[in-house]
Amino acid sequence: MRLISCVLCFSCLYFNFAFTQVKFEKEYRIKEDNIPENIKSYLNPITFKNRIKWYKDEALSKYTYEAKTFHNNLNFSIEFDSLGIIEDVEFKIEWKSIPESTKKNIDFYLDSIYKKKKIVKVQIQYTGKPENLINILKDINQNQKLTRKYEIVLKGKENKKYQMMEYLFSNEGRFEQKATIMIKNTDNLEY
Repeated sequence: MRLISCVLCFSCLYFNFAFTQVKFEKEYRIKEDNIPENIKSYLNPITFKNRIKWYKDEALSKYTYEAKTFHNNLNFSIEFDSLGIIEDVEFKIEWKSIPESTKKNIDFYLDSIYKKKKIVKVQIQYTGKPENLINILKDINQNQKLTRKYEIVLKGKENKKYQMMEYLFSNEGRFEQKATIMIKNTDNLEY
């Protein structure tokens, strides 16, 4: 029995480290004129009530474009790769909005890592075919052909220090990916 417990603990730690990455991202606002035409034309069929704010996200090995807006009473984020192909659609939700069984699975996993944690942001992430992703922007209930995941950003105490972390969980609450968020150090005061 002790051997099985040791193997399970080692497996959890191994998979936790194997799927951990460092997320260094520089996000900054850009003008619509700097957005490729194929991205703008992709969003043309949708009438957004609010203006779209455009961002460019630069990571260590790639960059993406992101359109953010408030639409249908939700904060949406639509991410495109550097070639203008849609990667995912995300929108912010409250922690309490996650189905109870999924929330229990996520909590169980996070409690096994952190003694103290504070959830900062929760998003539902949809991926799938571009034509299906556009439909969810038109009607949030059109998500049958999409893959739904939960993105959790939290501040947790690990190895005696607090870190910002981003987790990705399946629709059922199974751990998929972990990234340490590197906060930009600065000597200047930012307002």
